[in-house]
Amino acid sequence: LVLVIQMPSSLTVLLIEDDFLIRTCLAEFLLDNGLTVREADHCAEARAIIDAEPKLDALVADMTLPDGDGMTLVHPARERWPDLPVIYISGHGDMRRNETSGDPARDRFISKPYTLASILEALEDMTSAASD
Repeated sequence: LVLVIQMPSSLTVLLIEDDFLIRTCLAEFLLDNGLTVREADHCAEARAIIDAEPKLDALVADMTLPDGDGMTLVHPARERWPDLPVIYISGHGDMRRNETSGDPARDRFISKPYTLASILEALEDMTSAASD
């Protein structure tokens, strides 16, 4: 069974995940579903992409990275794109939810393990809400 969800064209997502297999599988799944994916495996690389990328439509960030955490990357990204939807991925629950906007159109926590489709569905929901 292959799940294909039709996404709005040309969405660009920054995927920040230090686990190579998880990042690669999710990136391939998102690419197969029509998204443009920029990948980073640590904060410094993600910051460089945030600074250089002309447009990001969403951010998918692991909460625990070798050189920091995904939540610290949201601030510079939202300086450039104030309404940027962010999905926080965590194997430790959503203990830091109080540090987000609390708006499900802007911030969502998804716990590991997750299905690839759950990330895609959240992106679809959040980016369609942002464009309404």
